[in-house]
Amino acid sequence: ALLDFPLHKFKMYMGVEVKITNADELSKIREMEMNILKDKIEKIIAAGATCVFTTKGIDDLAAKYFVQKGILAVRRVSEKDLKNLAKVTGGTIQITLGTMDGEEKFDSTALGFAEEVVEERVGDNDHVFVRGCKQTKSSTILLRGANEYMLDEVERSIHDALCGVSRTLESAAVVPGGG
Repeated sequence: ALLDFPLHKFKMYMGVEVKITNADELSKIREMEMNILKDKIEKIIAAGATCVFTTKGIDDLAAKYFVQKGILAVRRVSEKDLKNLAKVTGGTIQITLGTMDGEEKFDSTALGFAEEVVEERVGDNDHVFVRGCKQTKSSTILLRGANEYMLDEVERSIHDALCGVSRTLESAAVVPGGG
């Protein structure tokens, strides 16, 4: 699921005032706020989502629900990366769960497809890898090296190699030793 809205506990809007007379009412209000978030998450899961990416934040409470269901949830994904994920997985970025009828619903046709989405440690950092996408037309090459100089040289060498492959595909001919 590709989301462009936060998964936070529902809070009253600015200027809304709720007056309560005992602590039990306050706990009921807090419980209702948590249930609103839980309902949103359950709608996303019921649609068949096994992984969730959002450009906004994910509340600790929401993260707990996802962990309980065994679903990977990634927060603060850049808009550019979310658009790229939408392209390669065939998914649609959702900006709200609201429908034209005023209800909340998550449409399963908005889900993308990838064979595998995993979080792996490479070096000192954790990365999320999305593999086996529906409409893959690109790949990412992750470079590692001892220092910046080596990385610059490796990047230049890969660029040269890719340009050579590109020229070969364009001309459909190769001259051995032609450089």
